[in-house]
Amino acid sequence: MKKLALVLLVAFVASMIAVDVFAAEQQESGFVKFWRGVFQWPFNAAKDSAQVVGDTGVKAVGTVADEGKAVGGTLTGEEGAAQKLVTNPVTGTADTVKTGVVGTGEMPGKATEESWPANK
Repeated sequence: MKKLALVLLVAFVASMIAVDVFAAEQQESGFVKFWRGVFQWPFNAAKDSAQVVGDTGVKAVGTVADEGKAVGGTLTGEEGAAQKLVTNPVTGTADTVKTGVVGTGEMPGKATEESWPANK
C-alpha cells in the first residue's frame, strides 16, 4: 500500500513538473530570450557578413568586367569607350566601397534584429 501511494505521489509530482515545463515553453521569459539571442547573434552576424562580402565581390567583378569592355571598346574605336576607360574604375570602385561600407554598417543591427526579434 505504501509503495502504491509513493508511486502515485511520484506520478503526480512528475505530471505537475511536465505541465510547468510545457507552460514555460509556451511563454518564454525575458531571461531565456536574452540568452538565446546572445548565442544566436554571432551566427547571424557571420551570415550577414558573408552576404556583405558576397555583394561586395559581385560589385568588384562587375567593375572589372566593365573596365574590360571599355578597353575592348577603346581598341576597336567605339565612341565614348575612352571616357568609360577613365570613369568606370572610379565610379565602380566608389560603388563597391559604398556597398561594403553600408553593408558592414548595417550588419550588427541586422544580426541583432534576427537574434532578438520583437514579435517573439
